Amino acid sequence: MSFDALFEQRILVGKKLKDCIRDSGFTKISFSKKADISRPTLDRLLSGTVDNKSTFDRHIQKILNVLDMTVDQLLSYRPVGEVKKTGAVYSLNAPSDYSMDEKTKKQYGLLMDVIDLCAIYY
Repeated sequence: MSFDALFEQRILVGKKLKDCIRDSGFTKISFSKKADISRPTLDRLLSGTVDNKSTFDRHIQKILNVLDMTVDQLLSYRPVGEVKKTGAVYSLNAPSDYSMDEKTKKQYGLLMDVIDLCAIYY
């Protein structure tokens, strides 16, 4: 996507910027100082409420320079904790005649008890 088309996608850009800033270890205040942008302006950029294209373009360019990213990298950014969801996972390589020995059954039972306790308290 071209830099000029970002203004039309400013809400998406704001969401992506918020994730990039957080994952880079910045607070809003520290990032606004580093990028030489006022905190209220940064808040408007992150919420997608900047209504002046020249202001938007000028500040986005500063932000991309600080993050050392291109427009395409920003728009394709995925947060660090985000995981792709998988419908189902299974394996066909388990032995058909497998059975647990008594020690393993006991350990498995204890582990399930611990998980049940955690479910109660958390």
